[in-house]
Amino acid sequence: MKKIAIVGLSVLLSACVSSDYVTDVSSESYREDYKTAKVEKPVVSQQKMTEGVTEKNVEPNVVKMAPVVEQPKSKPAVAITPPSAKQKAMNSRYGFTIQVVAVGSQTKVDQFARKLPRGEQPIWENYKMVNGTKWYTVLYGDYATRMDAKEAIASLPEEFQNLKPFVKSIDAIKNSEYPTLNKLN
Repeated sequence: MKKIAIVGLSVLLSACVSSDYVTDVSSESYREDYKTAKVEKPVVSQQKMTEGVTEKNVEPNVVKMAPVVEQPKSKPAVAITPPSAKQKAMNSRYGFTIQVVAVGSQTKVDQFARKLPRGEQPIWENYKMVNGTKWYTVLYGDYATRMDAKEAIASLPEEFQNLKPFVKSIDAIKNSEYPTLNKLN
């Protein structure tokens, strides 16, 4: 059996190498025919066939459509009311503030905020991430101009003046990557 397999394999390989080896290649093609639907003539009454097609005999079978004209709806009266005190507190005007200190924890924010003068000026905190580190800034006051804010630094307690506070735009904070301005008082 082994001898027959070896001889058969060698004959097969020699047939592949020789130039006399011919293979028959055949292919098939298929054509698909589609049937088309018959188009029937429109039904016309005998009277219309004898008269021919005119506007008079076509008119009764045509439905005329007019464009839809919407009636203007009466709008309910809108009452314009001034903003409430709560709304004013939420959306204070854009101006300048003083960044008093930047600390790494919420407890330190609370400690510094308690030491700032209370009453006439708002106190804010702003949370942000800088190079993967959490920072909380304590901001004091809302001033119309940069000069007003610079002058207000001199009225801060000496402890805060030693921390080198500086003026910062509230608009820049609100448009920054981390606009988390929270009012503390």
